[in-house]
Amino acid sequence: MMNRLPDIPTNIYEDEIIDFLAERYHCTPKEIIQCFLAQNGMTQNTDEKKNSFILEENEMEILRGLTKDYLKNEL
Repeated sequence: MMNRLPDIPTNIYEDEIIDFLAERYHCTPKEIIQCFLAQNGMTQNTDEKKNSFILEENEMEILRGLTKDYLKNEL
């Protein structure tokens, strides 16, 4: 697994889809992205409080589409 967090632009955290998922899972947009990256095996979830949710595969596909230009070397 990667130790560094991939470079995700700030505007991704403000995307309405990320906001929707954050509301759905009662967390922050940052936690959504961290969970997405962890589920993709791109980073370890190093927060003290582990995510108490798992993104569904269709949500993962949507997030892959949103981040593909930023993570093309990572995915």
